[in-house]
Amino acid sequence: MRLRDFHFHPKVSQRISQRLSALRTFARQISVKITSAKRFPSSNLLSADTILPLTAFLSFAAIISFTPASTADAKDGYMKNGRAPFASHAKSQSTPGTSSHNELSATAAKKSNAEQKTNKAQRAPFHFEVSVIGEKLPDDIKAQIVDAQSLGKAKDGTEPATLGQLRRRANAEAQHLNKVLRSQAYFNGRIDPVIEEAQGGTFELTYRVTLGPRTMIESFVIEYADHPSDEADLPHDAKPLGLKAGRAARAQRIIDLSGDALTWLENHGHPHPKLANRSVIVDLAAHQARVTLTIIAGEPQVFGPLLIANKTAGGEPTRTDEAYIQSLATFKAGDPYDRRKADETIAVLRQTNLFDQVAIDVAPASGPAVTPALTLSERSPRSVGGGAKWSSDEGPGVQAFWEHRNIFGQGEKLRTELSVATLKQSAKIDFTKPRFLRPDQSLLATYDFANEETDAYDELSSKLGVGLMRQLTPTLQGSAGVSFEIYRTEDSTGLHNYRLFGLPLTLRYDGSDNLLDPTKGIRLGGALTPYGGLANGDPAAFAKFETTGSTYWSFGRRPDITLALRGRYGLMLAQDVPDVPGSLRFYAGGGGSVRGYAYQLVGPLDAQNDPVGGRSVLEMSSEIRWRTTRTIGLVAFVDAGNAYSTVTPKLSEELQVGAGVGVRYYTPIGPVRADVAVPVNRRKGIDDAVQFYFSLGQAF
Repeated sequence: MRLRDFHFHPKVSQRISQRLSALRTFARQISVKITSAKRFPSSNLLSADTILPLTAFLSFAAIISFTPASTADAKDGYMKNGRAPFASHAKSQSTPGTSSHNELSATAAKKSNAEQKTNKAQRAPFHFEVSVIGEKLPDDIKAQIVDAQSLGKAKDGTEPATLGQLRRRANAEAQHLNKVLRSQAYFNGRIDPVIEEAQGGTFELTYRVTLGPRTMIESFVIEYADHPSDEADLPHDAKPLGLKAGRAARAQRIIDLSGDALTWLENHGHPHPKLANRSVIVDLAAHQARVTLTIIAGEPQVFGPLLIANKTAGGEPTRTDEAYIQSLATFKAGDPYDRRKADETIAVLRQTNLFDQVAIDVAPASGPAVTPALTLSERSPRSVGGGAKWSSDEGPGVQAFWEHRNIFGQGEKLRTELSVATLKQSAKIDFTKPRFLRPDQSLLATYDFANEETDAYDELSSKLGVGLMRQLTPTLQGSAGVSFEIYRTEDSTGLHNYRLFGLPLTLRYDGSDNLLDPTKGIRLGGALTPYGGLANGDPAAFAKFETTGSTYWSFGRRPDITLALRGRYGLMLAQDVPDVPGSLRFYAGGGGSVRGYAYQLVGPLDAQNDPVGGRSVLEMSSEIRWRTTRTIGLVAFVDAGNAYSTVTPKLSEELQVGAGVGVRYYTPIGPVRADVAVPVNRRKGIDDAVQFYFSLGQAF
């Protein structure tokens, strides 16, 4: 029986292999010493007579090797059925004078190489899976560990090919992943890689996470290396920066607080602070960290005069008055330097839509004042544009506009619009003078002429209005004005002429995130207009009130689903419906109202089933919007509402309900809308079976 026929315990096999390898190395060293002893008898080496017997034994041991069935299996410690077989590289059959030690070694090497090639060809592909587990492991930390790991993700052939390689790579990666725990203030935590064999010859690599106690911030000290003159007024800890007691010493929190400290200084008179050093000392036993920031703040400074450099893209002369630009700045020369004021000035200039580029640069200065340099690139003040829409109830329509945003050099805007549709043709001129009498107030002037032919009425109208609009808050604005309006209305009751004065009052809140495609926020609007004048030559007076509101919630993974709700309520204090011009009455039905019904057809009808309008209205809508891709979205909706001849809505009357679906194609200027809707409680002989709508922007 040969040595390769014996089977040993895996640990014993490994030790035998290590011992034999050491013996072979030692035998070669002794052979070198013997050769030297024969050549130099007088040297201080062991005598040949003493060493030769030992050399014979070691040479015999050197040609015996312990090799598992596969070279790769031996290298990786792989065992079949729990045993690792012995094998011989070469048979020790040489006799003195017939074969040298080198010849036997060469024979063994050739056989070993042949076995390696055979075993490599027969070996199955190496597969493994990676997972991360841990007791009470937060999802965000687990996600960071998964993102940081590399094993199991490579697709370029760099994954481990053997179990041994997997062990080495896993141990190295675990040390790298421990940085994630330290960044989350788990300085006593650890990540241990565990490899287990699974069914089918695959392996499972599990990173077992032990968090341990979390390290908290014990102190956060801010020191100023240059000791500025206002050092006593500067923050010396992180409380002014918003740090609360008992917060974890996360790396990102410390980095953010460092940035907040510099931002605080920029907002309080120090234009160019620098972080000189950041020290974090962690007490592993007490689980506490002491953070120290060393900052070079510089001396406090004030704003100097604003320098303006304005140019146009084509080299044409600029139109905007420099005095107007100066008036838009939110700071004055001599004010303490505050970066927030510079940023506000940039935002105000951008909101004028007069400039393509706006930037303020503050260069370091040795004196008490810094000079803000404002660089502007003035855009073309003129714009033209247009749009189109179509619906099965209103027919096609097109719109075009021309706009000049800087007609007198101080941001005055003149806009003309022309709209041509099957039911209505109109022309409109709007003029806006910003910063009229005060920075947050604008002067508005408008003229509107329209010709409208609907099933409810035929009407010619001309309106002239002047008013003031004030921005009360960033999201709330109000307006008040006066108007003179002339109407010539023909409806089922006859021909009516109106000459009216109005006092329109409006209030609007817009907390949504997008004008044409809102996904979150709330919109509210209210309008009250008292009218007085003549109706068919007789004195007339009435008041119209209308309020609308909509809200939006988004959810989903991206989030890609939006729930939108809308409501409308209106009432009119008028003696009778004919006392009010046809276009000022309340109607329901159509693409912007109750879809599934024809335009203005929801409400009071005459004997020919034509709408006559009402003195009150109630509407509500709901939509589910699902953005399936970057450019495509799907919509399902339900609308309900009615108009009433009474001053207030009759809740006892049935609401007309419409439902449908739609498609949205998203463009840079807003979504293109295509909806199809049906009347749920269809009125026989009045309502069509289906309605179609195409337009720009969401329904609400």
